[in-house]
Amino acid sequence: MVCLAAPWLTRALLLSEKRLAAAPIDLRGAFADASVALLVVAVAGLCVAIGRWWGRAVGLVVVVAFVWTSFAMYEFISVFDSLYAFSHAGFLGDSTFVGGSVRHMRHPVLLASITAGAIAGAVWARSPNGPWWRWWGVAFATCVFGQVVIPTSHARQEWRQRHAIQANLAVVPASLGEGSAAIRTEVRDVFRRNLRGERWVGPLSDRPNVLLIMVEAASGAHLPSVAAAQGVRSVVTMPKLDALAQRHILFTRVISHQRQTNRAEYGILCGDYPKLLTDQSKMTEQVYGTARRCLPEALREEGYVTAYIQSAPLGFMLKDQFMKKAGFEELIGDHWFERSYARTDWGVDDKAFFEQSLERVVELHAAEKPFFATLLTVGTHHPFTFPDTATMEGARTRQQRAFRWADDALAEFLTALERRGVLRDTVVIITSDESTGLMKAETAIQRLLSQSWSFAVVMLPDPQAKRIDTLFAHVDTALSVTDLLGLKGPGAHFVGRSWFREYKTPRRLFAGNTYARSVIMWEPAGSAVVCGESFRNCMRSVPLGDLVFGPKRQVEQASPRDQQLVAEVARLTRSGRRDMTEAGMIDLLTEEEVSVPAAEGKKLLMGGQYLRVPAGTILRVDLDLEIVGEQAAVEFHQDVFLGGYAKFVREGVQLRGGERWRLSYEIGVPQDASQLVVQLYATTVVGDVAAIRFHDARLSMTAGSASSPTPVVIEDEVSPADRP
Repeated sequence: MVCLAAPWLTRALLLSEKRLAAAPIDLRGAFADASVALLVVAVAGLCVAIGRWWGRAVGLVVVVAFVWTSFAMYEFISVFDSLYAFSHAGFLGDSTFVGGSVRHMRHPVLLASITAGAIAGAVWARSPNGPWWRWWGVAFATCVFGQVVIPTSHARQEWRQRHAIQANLAVVPASLGEGSAAIRTEVRDVFRRNLRGERWVGPLSDRPNVLLIMVEAASGAHLPSVAAAQGVRSVVTMPKLDALAQRHILFTRVISHQRQTNRAEYGILCGDYPKLLTDQSKMTEQVYGTARRCLPEALREEGYVTAYIQSAPLGFMLKDQFMKKAGFEELIGDHWFERSYARTDWGVDDKAFFEQSLERVVELHAAEKPFFATLLTVGTHHPFTFPDTATMEGARTRQQRAFRWADDALAEFLTALERRGVLRDTVVIITSDESTGLMKAETAIQRLLSQSWSFAVVMLPDPQAKRIDTLFAHVDTALSVTDLLGLKGPGAHFVGRSWFREYKTPRRLFAGNTYARSVIMWEPAGSAVVCGESFRNCMRSVPLGDLVFGPKRQVEQASPRDQQLVAEVARLTRSGRRDMTEAGMIDLLTEEEVSVPAAEGKKLLMGGQYLRVPAGTILRVDLDLEIVGEQAAVEFHQDVFLGGYAKFVREGVQLRGGERWRLSYEIGVPQDASQLVVQLYATTVVGDVAAIRFHDARLSMTAGSASSPTPVVIEDEVSPADRP
């Protein structure tokens, strides 16, 4: 009963909360849930049949793990409308992700009740006999038969048809060989720059400032006028941004190339396609390899002052190091923002973010040199950060309210910039990092395509209104900025086309969706070819009319050549460093001293690296820190996760002012592994705020022949800070 209740109840919650009418395909999903649940029941039954206490305990662990997995999948589907991929399990070991998202689960009482039921079942369960197993076999066969007779449908979301465990087992990573010579020739232009179009604005004189604002997860569908032009209506809206866009240059069809911020930001800032397949991100690879020359570096060489500002911790996803390599001279993250109307582990709300960022932007404007500043919000990321007392007319869900809060905050920020004279000589570009898409789509394919639907609003010092419906992409951003400024040399290695030119010939554009494990190719006529990451099954979605993201679409089988084209582009975007063993010593933290206010609770100091580790590697972590001052005490938690599993945990270490902690250890990695995360977080337990000074925080990967994963502690000592 417990094993069936967990997936069935969460499935019912999803249908109810998303206001989806039950359909025959949902019966297929229920059969899929039951078949997986019955397999879990069988494993638990075998454990109980052992007749030992430890067998019963193992059975309990199996059932409770299945219950918690079911609720984790429910939370994931609620936000992303996609089945959870095991490749993302490493996030569950990251304190920022756990504190920012997992801790905000929506049905803790229901989860606790089902978990209690599992415990009670483990205590009272009897050993299964012959008739029990026969009835189990009948039930399992019925569930399998139900899935066979009810066919899958491209028109419905995958989570309504399958269980996530089934979906993950069905995904075989693509083994992509090099495409044919004809295919390689055809895709060559995808990775080139193209400035052969006719310029309709620029180049701008007097070297204006450039301000790039990325609104977390915003979509073209969130601008009501843009959505209406595509024949759709989004329940999430940003009306003030929409009104602003109609007074300036608005690009209504901009393709976002990937889900997850580190992948999407890389494409925007570096003028290069991110990896379209689920793999170690290029942002991570750039940190430890020879970095690609990105837009901030190109502008800095032209005399621009560069600054990157976000409210989330910079250590998450290695942004503290990538952004430096990308060319940003100044980095501002979570620790810099002292005020907030609401705050989570992801950072401060968007109103507080823009209010405090305003002063820094004004200071940059007052300097002698022009500036390039990039701002990334976080309030519209799950669990959606805004004060609970805030009321927004017509906004009911947390997501709707968060986007309206961000919409108001952005409008106030731009008004303040205009009042302070910043906009007189500044180009402002407003877009998103990724797209959450349409929350309520008519078909699963429309929902998937909308998750790559972004936009761009460009405000020039000499304002002009223009609406552009041509299909452009985030990969075009870097080239477009250098083209607008009239900089020829810096944009030579960026790929794509300039937003500010008209082209006679259309082109194909590509995107990946790591959550849906899909790769998409937009064709010049507006149709889209969608492939799973294994490339065994590709389909073409053809819109009726010119509505690229519209609801009325026809689905047909994609041709073998289309499949080859998509696979070849995906292969070419995947090129990069295969491992990190040649990186030497890797800095885990770039800040020498950080402050941890007691009011903020447990605080992430480093984490979110998600590195790939080849077999035989020996990992070494060296940590050396002290508490500055005499009036504070801090409790530390340090751990290492690999592939979603804890490999080393050191918790409950308390240091008082004037004390120093040295920790060094090694971990062997006998087999290829992914999602390496090294974390440290701290909680101030005495005093209002504590200052932590870092003497060392680094990771090394040494190629060798590691045969055991057992950690070896080299040093773990707390001593007076003044001791050498």
